[in-house]
Amino acid sequence: MIRTKKNPFHAKNVYIDFDPEDIDAIASGAFKEISKINHAPLQMMLDSEDDPKKRDFIKECGFKKMRTCYSMTVRKDSLISRDASKAKISHAREGEAIYEELAKCYYAYYKKTHESINPLTVDFDTFKEVLTKDVYYNMEDETVLAFVEDDEIAYVYASKPQEASGFYINLCEKLFNDYEQIYFEADDVDASAIELKKLFKDGVDEITETWVYSIAD
Repeated sequence: MIRTKKNPFHAKNVYIDFDPEDIDAIASGAFKEISKINHAPLQMMLDSEDDPKKRDFIKECGFKKMRTCYSMTVRKDSLISRDASKAKISHAREGEAIYEELAKCYYAYYKKTHESINPLTVDFDTFKEVLTKDVYYNMEDETVLAFVEDDEIAYVYASKPQEASGFYINLCEKLFNDYEQIYFEADDVDASAIELKKLFKDGVDEITETWVYSIAD
């Protein structure tokens, strides 16, 4: 009825799910019991296709919404601004020393943005396996980077997010030379990715919410 699973990259929480038709059969206190048995908070992901009853139910049971993720598909004509200033873009590939340095920088940032929701539980070498082989960056006045694979901007980081628009615009213009559409995700707890999202007037494909239940709350 209530399905559980673990994510090795975020092993602190137990991920759960259930079908809307099972709501009436879920006993009061069921989530507390599962949390106690696993000695862990519970985490549930809800997207725009889920029945609203599930959201209402878990909210009543004590879950708290911790994060909203926007899945984006954008086109060149959706760019709000084309002012890229003089932001430069450099490129590195896996195996280069600068790639390793930027990967470590992003690893630290990723850990920080997830710490209060569901901490990262793998070391740097394991985490690096999910990063793309190509990274674009600028390290002049600030550190800005983007791990990219084909038409997807997989991960971004900016030490000064509000000053990263020039880099992001140049990067997107570069990708639009090869692709009609670009894909990326932006979490509302990730200031770097949200600044990228702000450059486009539309493009939201899906919204996914992260809800967490903790006995300590």
